[in-house]
Amino acid sequence: MSPIPKEESPRRARQQPYTIILAPGSGQKTWSINLSPERIRHLLIGGAVAGGFLLVIVTLSIYVLFQLGELQRLKSVNQEQAKQIQELKDFSVTVQDKLTRVKELDRQIRRMVGIDGGPDGIAEEEGEAPSQIPEQSSAVNEPGKKELQAFRSIPSRSGSNTQQRTSMSAAVRQLFSAEQDQLRLLSVTIRQMDSELEGQEKQLQQLNKEVTDRLAYLASVPSTYPVRGTVSSPFGNRRSPFGTKTEFHSGLDLAASYGTPVRAAAKGAVVFTGWKPGLGRVVEINHGHGFQTAYCHLSAITVKVNQELERGDMLGNVGNSGRSTGPHLHFMVYHQGKLQDPERYLLH
Repeated sequence: MSPIPKEESPRRARQQPYTIILAPGSGQKTWSINLSPERIRHLLIGGAVAGGFLLVIVTLSIYVLFQLGELQRLKSVNQEQAKQIQELKDFSVTVQDKLTRVKELDRQIRRMVGIDGGPDGIAEEEGEAPSQIPEQSSAVNEPGKKELQAFRSIPSRSGSNTQQRTSMSAAVRQLFSAEQDQLRLLSVTIRQMDSELEGQEKQLQQLNKEVTDRLAYLASVPSTYPVRGTVSSPFGNRRSPFGTKTEFHSGLDLAASYGTPVRAAAKGAVVFTGWKPGLGRVVEINHGHGFQTAYCHLSAITVKVNQELERGDMLGNVGNSGRSTGPHLHFMVYHQGKLQDPERYLLH
């Protein structure tokens, strides 16, 4: 009787090697590979590790490419902001020039009308125009510098790629949204200031013209007494000093000592010097704006025709030349060719 074969244990059965046969075709050599369960397990573990490593590499590569794309986009935004800042800087120079012109016009008008104080109120009311815009805002430095800081602040290995991209987008929005708003606000503010300054400049130019014309007119008004003396005969109808009849007196008589200096009542140009019947030695001045004055009965004339005189400049001396009862100045004022009462204009 033959012996009964012993059964192999399950563990030993599991340790039996597996044979892989490679048969390329009929008549060719057959290949076989024996793999133990332990080796198969090692191969599977190694493949899983290699696959995981490859997956990590692919994931990191995609993430790096995404970061590079975002970095490039941020650089573009940075360059656009730098361009906007440069435009605002150039525009601020224009605004500053206008502000300077407005201040200068204000100073001129103040000088003309004798108002003390500078034009500082303009800057306070309108807001000082920035003399210089910073080279770049706090978040817009050298291209890529701030962006790299933003990338470093994002966790590189926490959460999924979607979470990382979401964090990236949030960082980008947070980084540039405030700066874009500030740039827009600055642009609106500067342009509004430019518009207001332009309007104020036009108003000051018009005011400057009006003040200039008014001052020129006032400079032409014969408002200064031509001689220190007393009024001996007013303008208008009077009793003739040479008889008893009433006559029209064409000027204002100012009694003064013989030889007392006679001065121009306003700024103007000499248009006549010489002798006139009844008036004696006469100087006539054209002051502009329709005003003309005549200084009569002079003892001497110290100016020439076409000579320019300022208010208060000496033109001759008191005398009694012509038809006169004694040393005095016969002062006449014309406006638009018509005789006027000199006392209507004389102030000082």
